[in-house]
Amino acid sequence: MSRLHICNTFFESELESETTRPLRAWMESHAIVKKLQLLPICYAEPSDLILVSELPENPDPRLLLEGKKGMEIESWGPSLAIKDWADAHGLLYDMPPWGLVKEINSKIFSFTHSPHLKGAALLESARDVHLWMEKTAGPKVLKSAFGTAGKGHFHVGKSPNLTAFLEKQFRMNIPIIGEPWVNRTLDFSTQWKNGECLGPTLFESDAYGSYRATKVGPNVFKGFEWALEEHLRIAKPLVEKIQTMGYFGHLGIDAFVYDEKKLQPIVEINARKTMSYAALMMQRKNPQKTLRFSFSPKTSFSVSIER
Repeated sequence: MSRLHICNTFFESELESETTRPLRAWMESHAIVKKLQLLPICYAEPSDLILVSELPENPDPRLLLEGKKGMEIESWGPSLAIKDWADAHGLLYDMPPWGLVKEINSKIFSFTHSPHLKGAALLESARDVHLWMEKTAGPKVLKSAFGTAGKGHFHVGKSPNLTAFLEKQFRMNIPIIGEPWVNRTLDFSTQWKNGECLGPTLFESDAYGSYRATKVGPNVFKGFEWALEEHLRIAKPLVEKIQTMGYFGHLGIDAFVYDEKKLQPIVEINARKTMSYAALMMQRKNPQKTLRFSFSPKTSFSVSIER
């Protein structure tokens, strides 16, 4: 039976929200969210369907404005709004407990369950932040619990309005993470589903750590096989722990190499699909090739095959 994909890239916004909103409101909450509704075209099965809030010109025949009763929903990430919509329209949707999703997706979880950078700290008040900044030399960054793809980072001395950033975070009674900013050599991730590793990917980031593109292929880890092996050694037991906690579905676990040969084995855990997952699924169609996948708010998706 075909599935109905809903690409809820408002996932982190819903996690942070203090109020509930209908699915349609979330789907139309931002221009990028609306554009990314089309992302499942890259990885859905030919028989699957995709829910969108509005149809583009010359739409793919798989795009729908309404679901069909009895269909099973495949979402980008767990969502209370999708659950409410599915229940109201007679569609099937199963998701882990919402509190557990929030816990695992939070950078606080990955920070407390994995090795962290020397000098990194969990900060619970503005006073903690200022004391940490005073004693931490060099470039440094503050990370919010639910930021993603580099968003939610405050680069000390470069980002504007520290007071507003701290007030927003501490109003939710959630700590933030302070880390020294290191010279990254390689950013990568592994993609998981129900405890199984689907594969590794490299990704490109800008100078501030924001996502730019993903590369997947047979030789992309050449010279850095050791980093992937060490990452998996640490990530596998944590994934098993997450499964025993009651979580099911997709995970993306980020890591990086810095100063040429030092590994930060777990940077963050995304309790959802990721752009790297989409790239991995597309690359499986040409497993001997290296694929580069990127997304730009201005130009949408871009895919190239490197020989």
